[in-house]
Formats: sequence, C-alpha cells, structure tokens
Amino acid sequence: MSRTKRTILVLVLIELLLGGLWLYFAHLAATKPGTDPDAQKVIGQTMGAAMGLILGLSPFPYLLARSNDRKAAAKKGE
Repeated sequence: MSRTKRTILVLVLIELLLGGLWLYFAHLAATKPGTDPDAQKVIGQTMGAAMGLILGLSPFPYLLARSNDRKAAAKKGE
C-alpha cells in the first residue's frame, strides 16, 4: 500500500474517531441529569473545531506522502 493511501486512510480514521467521540459526548450531555444547557453547543463547537483543524491540515501530509511515493518510484526505476 502506498504512503498516499495510508495517509488518506489514517486521516479518515481520525475523522471517524472524532465524529464518534462527538456523538458519545453529545449523548452523555443529553442523558445525564444536571448538565449545563449549553453543553451541547460547547461540545459541538469544540469537536467541530477539532475536525475542521484536522481536515484543514490534511493536505500537507497528503502532499508529503505523494512526494515520497514519487521519489520512491523514481528511485526504483533507476
């Protein structure tokens, strides 16, 4: 499996993990008695920011992995 595919797979897994945590925390805030009414909003903002940050930074590792794949292919062809 190429570095590019592994990088994409890891980024997707991280996003799924963050989405799952978001659902878990939202469920906890909804079912626990005595939670702050703004808990859902704060959880959504925090997890949304984390997911957005990962997606915003994801082109850099992807481009680095693609560059490494091209270098490895060029070295293999020599």
